[in-house]
Amino acid sequence: MPLLVMANMQQKLEKVVQLKLFAFMAKLQTDDTLPGLHIEPIVNSADPRARTGRVDQKLRAVLYKIEVPSGPTTYVCAGVYEHDEGTEIAKSQVLRVNPVNGVTELIAAPAPAPAAQAAQWVPEPPTSQKPFLDQFGYTAEDLTSSLGFDLETAERLLAFAAEDELLAFAESLPNQWQQNAALGLAVGDSIEGVKTSLGLGDTEPDTAAPATMDRPAEVTHSGSPEETEASELLESLKRPASQMQFTFVDDDEELRRVIEGGDFGAWRVFLHPEQRAYATRAYKGPFRLTGGAGTGKTVVLLHRARELAGDTNARIVLTTFTRTLAGMLDRDLRRLDPQLARASQLGETGILTAGIDQLAHAVRDAADPAGWEQASIDAIGWDAGRSTSLVSNGIGWDEAIFDAKPDLPGELRSPAFLESEYLQVVLPNGVITRADYFAARRPGRGVALDRAKRAQVWSVIEQFRRNARAHRRLSWAELSSVAAAYLDAYPEERPADHVLVDEAQDLTPSHWTMLRALVGEHGNDLFVAEDSHQRIYGQRVVLSRLGIKIVGRSRRLTLNYRTTQQNLRYALGVLGGGEFTDSEGSPQDEQGYRSARLGPDVRVRGHQTPAAQYDALAQQLEDWRAESSDVESMAVLVRTKSATETVVQQLATREVPATEKSARGKVRVMTMHSAKGLEFSRVVLFDVSEGVVPNKLALQHAAPEERGDAELRERSLLYVAASRARDELVVSWQGAPSPLLAR
Repeated sequence: MPLLVMANMQQKLEKVVQLKLFAFMAKLQTDDTLPGLHIEPIVNSADPRARTGRVDQKLRAVLYKIEVPSGPTTYVCAGVYEHDEGTEIAKSQVLRVNPVNGVTELIAAPAPAPAAQAAQWVPEPPTSQKPFLDQFGYTAEDLTSSLGFDLETAERLLAFAAEDELLAFAESLPNQWQQNAALGLAVGDSIEGVKTSLGLGDTEPDTAAPATMDRPAEVTHSGSPEETEASELLESLKRPASQMQFTFVDDDEELRRVIEGGDFGAWRVFLHPEQRAYATRAYKGPFRLTGGAGTGKTVVLLHRARELAGDTNARIVLTTFTRTLAGMLDRDLRRLDPQLARASQLGETGILTAGIDQLAHAVRDAADPAGWEQASIDAIGWDAGRSTSLVSNGIGWDEAIFDAKPDLPGELRSPAFLESEYLQVVLPNGVITRADYFAARRPGRGVALDRAKRAQVWSVIEQFRRNARAHRRLSWAELSSVAAAYLDAYPEERPADHVLVDEAQDLTPSHWTMLRALVGEHGNDLFVAEDSHQRIYGQRVVLSRLGIKIVGRSRRLTLNYRTTQQNLRYALGVLGGGEFTDSEGSPQDEQGYRSARLGPDVRVRGHQTPAAQYDALAQQLEDWRAESSDVESMAVLVRTKSATETVVQQLATREVPATEKSARGKVRVMTMHSAKGLEFSRVVLFDVSEGVVPNKLALQHAAPEERGDAELRERSLLYVAASRARDELVVSWQGAPSPLLAR
């Protein structure tokens, strides 16, 4: 029974072609001698392993047949084409192991000569402009002898004067390792850094893809040169950098997912070596993965969940900030692998996907009533049983200030300041008494409190808790703190072996203390994906202060798979005026990110009147609709909920169908907050005007010492919105532009 390897063809196949290709490959995997397959060698082909197979009367699959004496035959499918084109490709294309880096690649014949002999190509005469890569000091020797580029490609990379020209050429390179290596060069990575990120030079096959019954873990090299070459090719296909482009297919379901996955389900199948390593590695404690929007943090998280699920007894929790985002994770996990064991409730084996507040609620539901009441006394000072109603964290502070009448300056009497003090200092430190509060440290709070002010602040907090007890209400943050206290009191009841967290930058300290208690401390306990540049809800959190020690176990992804380089550059420009820190309190900059795709420039348009801005929006959407029938992939993002209603109405008067909810044939209009976790082909950021972004109310409601952080969240929100666009981005403003817009 032959083995199948599918290449990432990067072809957009129509549904009927997908079905035909699936049927052909399924038959090939069963019996490659079936006469209807017409597996035929190519006369005078550059690669003697090249074959074509009949998908139908007009279509041919381009295959490479690898035969070794010690194992089954392997077929590599490199694409499906019209008959004559397929025959020509099979005749002129070679599947080989790169002699420098050991990666499997497809190259045009004749193969490039060794670097020392390939002097026939002469680069274009130099222009007056200095080559872009000169600033990093690379040489042709670096690119050929160290990375594995042929000399012609290396010389061309080194000759481009402009970054965009270099990126366009990188995008056109035929092999995934070449594209990624060129992108690394474009941002100035060291040669060793490029090699490390791609796993180049590592002589061991990818241990994250263990051998199955049909996939040999070792291939001996004894025999003829042809047999040795075939054995080396099979080993090369298992290397991390090869698996960006080639994947073994073990069964029909996997074959169907690969073929029907749009661009061959790239995120589900063809992982970058860094992504694969982070998803499969064992860790001695918590691990944190950072990276900008679109760099694949969530992809790694999903593959990590599948890796951990290899232990059929494992209880795995996959969580994030909101229930909506958790639903998206659940959907994508099912797309990744429908066969994964799923848990229906907390504590069961398998993977449970839930929002962070749902987890706290589940702990309360499963808790012993007496133990829960005691935990609530320990965490918040009163017995909040199950009969309490759950409310948002901001409820009750106006009332507490009115009742307590504290002698505090106006800025410290604000509900925003007191709520933040409660969330950042009181709850995570388990403060119950006045003495506890006087002893509590307040790092990062931005305003000092002497004993008199602390006494007055505590009087409001006590009143807040008295009122909550009288009304039998519990905030969501308090629920998490009580859940943490309960689990710490009953460690034998910890309901999870592994916890994976997406969008971690938006969690509160109470969330973190609950997660720490949920899983306990051991190897592979917490896996955290975050991007401090996308923190649009909560305040800064330093995990080490909450018992989550990540020092030495943190890595960063920099390659963007979602947006074009132009859109990415613009979105990063929005961040330029802010100072960001990560969850360890270290500075976090936006340098080093690059995109794997190019596209049109971002268009920024100003308008004199509201009517002119609406007219321009309607015209832009009509232009896009004329170009593409995929209207649902177009979005208009605005700052507030009321603005979504107005935009939909204004577009309706201009006969442009739009909706606040997903609907066929209509453009989506939504808030920037709601767009978190989504992506669209074309996006308009509408009314990014002075006085609209940053939002005035968001700044007014922030305590004075936190206004700078509120402004930072507004900047992050604009970055999130801009990074939703895959292909085209338009930014619109009226009157005067927002001061946050990239210049």
